[in-house]
Amino acid sequence: MKPALQPSARISRRRLMGCGAASALFAPLPLWAQDAAKPANGGNDKNNVAAATDTQQHLTVQVMINGKGPFDFVVDTGADRTVIADDVATALGMSLGKQVNVEGVVRTIPAQTVRLESISVGPVERNDLVVPVLPRALLWASGYLGLDVIDGYRVTLDFKNHELRVSTPAPRYFILYSPLNQTRISAFGRSGHLRAVNCRVDGAVTTAFLDTGAEVSAGNAKLLEAMLARDPSCLSQLTVPLSGVTGGLIQGRVASVRDIRFGPLVFSTCEIVIADLQIFDIWDLSDTPALLIGMNFLRQFNQVSIDYGRKELGFDLASLLVARNG
Repeated sequence: MKPALQPSARISRRRLMGCGAASALFAPLPLWAQDAAKPANGGNDKNNVAAATDTQQHLTVQVMINGKGPFDFVVDTGADRTVIADDVATALGMSLGKQVNVEGVVRTIPAQTVRLESISVGPVERNDLVVPVLPRALLWASGYLGLDVIDGYRVTLDFKNHELRVSTPAPRYFILYSPLNQTRISAFGRSGHLRAVNCRVDGAVTTAFLDTGAEVSAGNAKLLEAMLARDPSCLSQLTVPLSGVTGGLIQGRVASVRDIRFGPLVFSTCEIVIADLQIFDIWDLSDTPALLIGMNFLRQFNQVSIDYGRKELGFDLASLLVARNG
């Protein structure tokens, strides 16, 4: 159970956004550029939630708030707290409450909160949730759906069929068998902060985590240090402006990677952004090589699942274009 927010409490909220020349560098593969249109029909299964793709290639789902809506929310597995847009709070006649500090990529800003009687997506409903309110101009959406809503469930992002599937995880002592085109990777952590240590970036042992709210994949300074020890020429002169939902800009440096080995998966000849983002501090990963795996990597799979109950990450390799079995 998460503690109630206190005045000036710190809340992690951020969005990565590549601009300029880097937009082409980290652009989704053509397959995804042409299917970012309409959400699929979720059918009668309440566990299947129709999803769509926004202009930043995030997966968005329709959310009900206090029984009203639906509102389009970005699914964000890297965010501790859900956040809603100011115009949504106004439309629902919500009273503003205590002020909190919201941490972003670049800066921390104060924001007032509102209390949601209920928020639901598919079969998941949370009651009496206190969330920060930010301007829609910063969010580019009605809100972001964070770990305070989806933690404890198995969440599957089905990019091929434009669906978000939410279900109750099987007990950890159950033995689950996967089809040949799927792989699972064990993770650890608490409060939804699932991370995997079975990851190597150019041979360097790295802690990795999935962040569906990030458009590009990023490493921290400790990871760069390990990469430079193996290849002093890996860091390019190209910079990438990174922006967040709290505004501002920070410059990240682009680094070339020969391979990223993530469990049985191998990503070959790719690029990541190096930047000391606040999310590495929030996840207590500033002192060790760490990799945030964003949507530019995740969208290369048919499906990606995060099982917060069994603490497992799952990947459907059926349409994998860059990664391969190692």
